[in-house]
Amino acid sequence: MRRADLKKKLLIYAPILVSLVILGGLVYPNLEAIVETIKTAKPFYLFLSFLFSVVSYIFIGLSMWEVLKILGHKLPFWEAIGIAYVSTTVNYFVSSGGVSGFATRAHLLSKRNIPYGISVTSSVVISVFIYLVLSLIIVEGMVLQMVKSTGSGMSFFEGIAGVLAVLSFAFILVLLFFHHELRSVWARKIYSLVNHILYAFSKKEIPEETFIEFESELAKGIHTIQARRYELPVVAAYICLDWICNILILHFAFQALGTHMHTSTLIIGFALGQIMTVIPILPGGLGAMEAAMTAAYSGMGIPLGQALTASLIFRLFYYLIPAFGSIFIYWGLRMSEPEYDYAAEPRQKGNHADREIPK
Repeated sequence: MRRADLKKKLLIYAPILVSLVILGGLVYPNLEAIVETIKTAKPFYLFLSFLFSVVSYIFIGLSMWEVLKILGHKLPFWEAIGIAYVSTTVNYFVSSGGVSGFATRAHLLSKRNIPYGISVTSSVVISVFIYLVLSLIIVEGMVLQMVKSTGSGMSFFEGIAGVLAVLSFAFILVLLFFHHELRSVWARKIYSLVNHILYAFSKKEIPEETFIEFESELAKGIHTIQARRYELPVVAAYICLDWICNILILHFAFQALGTHMHTSTLIIGFALGQIMTVIPILPGGLGAMEAAMTAAYSGMGIPLGQALTASLIFRLFYYLIPAFGSIFIYWGLRMSEPEYDYAAEPRQKGNHADREIPK
């Protein structure tokens, strides 16, 4: 096996392996309790939990659809949702700090004649809103934890660290987005870094003229967002509704297990779990999120078996099932690309070398 191929496999599979080891260490000692809890689960509430997972992905798609519309690139509604769905789930298996999801989104959008600069602009706008709303949820969880608890505890410091990490990332995105000179400098550095990585893996590089065109499209997209910023509250509303649906997935997972809790308890555990999902090494915070949620809820009086099972149901409905389902959505999106034409007459034998074959 070539060294480049080995590097690729390690980048993809090593984080997944680490997550599975953490998850296995969490599940195996409590397997009996999990099985007993699942036996009593109510199917109706499980259905509601899964339903809100579907609705959540629709709101993610709506946010991307709205941003692209603001930027003057309107996509068919269901195509936008499909692209957002696939690009979001990619990050759950390839831990790259969001880069893998962005690359997938940019690729699918480029096949629909949307420039990379516009893809970057839309992704940054959506990411800023996602992290800002997440920081508000974490802050709320911290405040509620302080009200319910007499001491600060480790969860308080975890909450502070989570808020600082999330807000710092959102601040950096905003700064790079709106500060022209800083953006230009870092765009050049990232371009150089990406070219080094590409050359190490494939002996190819991105042409200089492609980078210049990308910078021009990015600047154009930023100016458009600034001019039409009063339309952004609609995007923020979609992002808020997406996070509400996330919380409801977990709420109905607990309802299915016969666990009833106060809303403040639900939000505290959810917030602590979401802090773990921002760890860039682990895909979707796999293992770490379940451990944090279980510790939080069991510390607030929820039986450990029910707390762990509910977090696993949340992982199954919001991460795993959508991730496998995205394979078929991706296939459908590739078939619907403008150049993917099954109705075209096949070329004669010997003249197919110049035909672009969809990958």
